[in-house]
Parts: sequence; C-alpha cells; structure tokens
Amino acid sequence: MPESSGTTIDLIVSGVTARVHLWPDFAPKSVAALLASLPLELPLQHCRWSGPACFAELSGGPLAAVDGLENPVTSLYPGVLALRPPTPTLPHGELLIAYANAEYRMSDGRRFVTPLGELEGEPNAFVAALGRTATEGRTTIRLTAAKAG
Repeated sequence: MPESSGTTIDLIVSGVTARVHLWPDFAPKSVAALLASLPLELPLQHCRWSGPACFAELSGGPLAAVDGLENPVTSLYPGVLALRPPTPTLPHGELLIAYANAEYRMSDGRRFVTPLGELEGEPNAFVAALGRTATEGRTTIRLTAAKAG
C-alpha cells in the first residue's frame, strides 16, 4: 500500500456508507482535485468491460481537469478508488471503484488509471452495494469530506 498522510472521505451508495483512506503521497494532483471537487453526487454503474467494478463519469470540475496519470495501474483490487483522467479521445474522466479483482479496460483493451485510495475497515455491506449494480443497474454515489468519528 502507498504511504499516506491520513486523508479520508466518505462514500455513500444505496444508503450504505464507507470510508476511503486516500493516498495523497501516491497521487498528489489527483487526490487534491478529488478533495477540491467535494461534495460530489454522480450516477454510478457497473463497468461493462472491466469486470467487477463500477464507474461514475466526470464531465466537469477539478477532477475532470486532471492532466495525466500518476503511478498508473490497470489492476483494480477490491475497494480501490481510482481515476481515469480525460484524454483527447475520451474527453470525460471517470471515477472507478472495484468490488472484486478487476482490470480497467475499454472495448479495445487495457487502459490505465490512477489509484486514489482504498476502503477502510470491513466494508462488506458497501462492496455488496457496489456489486448489485451488475444486476440492478445504475445507482448514485455520493462523495463527501469524512465526518469526525
């Protein structure tokens, strides 16, 4: 796991809340853009080609303005939150979160993302809510600054 300074955010999907421990030392530009974008409420849906993961499209704001990848990966492990910044051919960015082992892909093959952080604790109920998008369809994800306690 990357080193981190302890920055956290809360995620809510289908009424279930989980905390994400961010990795600002690993992805400083992307984590700063995420924090500057809060609060966010976005449509969330199952990834078609990546396997057991969900994505939310970003059409504006600081996250959609991130230029380039930081410490890029293709593998997404359960509970990892990641960013695919916009590119000239894909002008919207995406936030992704895996609910099992996944690999970020598009119809033409593997793509890279920037890992931003990971779910804390035992997030089984939250991971199950993410997984339901594969059978129940689109839902909403809300990202906020972490509440104390």
